[in-house]
Amino acid sequence: MKRLIAALLFLLMLAGCTVRPSAQEEHETQADKENASPVYTDWSKLTPYEPAIDIYTYHAGYTADGPLEARGDYGALLPYIGKYSVMERYVIDALPFYGLVTDKGEIVSEPVYARINFFDGFLLLYRGDPSGATGGDAFAGGTYSRTLAAPDGRWVRELEDSYYVAYGGGLLLTAEEDRSLDLWNTDGEIISHFDGSAFAPWLGESFIWGEEGGPYIDWTDDRVGYLMSYHVNDAEKYPGGLRLYLDFAEGTVSEEPPEGYPAEIDYSAFEDRYPVPPQIKGCNYLEPVTDIVTGETYFHGYYRDGESKQGRYALFNGSGRLLVDNADLWRFETFIIVGAGLCSTVEDGCFCFRSLADNSLVFRRFMRTNSD
Repeated sequence: MKRLIAALLFLLMLAGCTVRPSAQEEHETQADKENASPVYTDWSKLTPYEPAIDIYTYHAGYTADGPLEARGDYGALLPYIGKYSVMERYVIDALPFYGLVTDKGEIVSEPVYARINFFDGFLLLYRGDPSGATGGDAFAGGTYSRTLAAPDGRWVRELEDSYYVAYGGGLLLTAEEDRSLDLWNTDGEIISHFDGSAFAPWLGESFIWGEEGGPYIDWTDDRVGYLMSYHVNDAEKYPGGLRLYLDFAEGTVSEEPPEGYPAEIDYSAFEDRYPVPPQIKGCNYLEPVTDIVTGETYFHGYYRDGESKQGRYALFNGSGRLLVDNADLWRFETFIIVGAGLCSTVEDGCFCFRSLADNSLVFRRFMRTNSD
């Protein structure tokens, strides 16, 4: 016990034995402090961070999350990405949701659509709907309600249990769940109808239009459709696949082509329409992109200008002039959107449309995520 008390007293003595600096050292330290050069921050030279400001208005026909309404004053309608879900271990890392906006930057609908497709004279909207229809155009095995409309929204048709099959030459083909077909013109009218039972002798009663292996339908004019399918009732009778011919004017189906039409479709007519891209240093491959409103052709591809090791997706005109060097929506499984002389970009987390004429900003909206 005495040894313990002695040890504690020894430690207390050590704690009190601090070494004080000499008077000369204290004087030198104080002099250093007085002669030190102060560092000042000129806050007026710093630019505070300002988040991007949304640039848009609302159209008089704004429907929020409701269905598109037919109107004659929209002008050109374009899809925009308004929000997305972050995906992990999926084929894409961001699943987009689309809304509609006019070429003047006026929002018509909120981002409620899973996909928006533009065709020659048609606009097709897909909306996730448990009571909707599946079909050959369904992706990820989902069910969707579909809306068919004019690209300017002057007419709108709700496709209750129908899905998309094919399009071309100002015509669009849809199928109902009973496998019947409707052929639409650009005025939103059904100009030809085929009952699903008309195909049953060859295809049975459980096929889906557009599924892998067929049946597929294509055409080169507004008279005859060419059907091809490797799924048939009698595979021995049609070892090379089935070919049928749809007479659009008569609404009939046959194994023989109408008079004056060849047995096989002439695909060279399509190949002749493929535009030749310009030669651009830094681009190995360019994909044609058609303005969905004006019909003008541009070219889009991965571009490296030599000044930067990191390439980017860019848009060029037909003569090879660089128009936009940040035209990149690849993470959304959509490479680019061009319409009414506008081009899509993503800037500071916002979806934008810029004018291809002067690069001015026509539309900008912050893209929300599933965590917002």
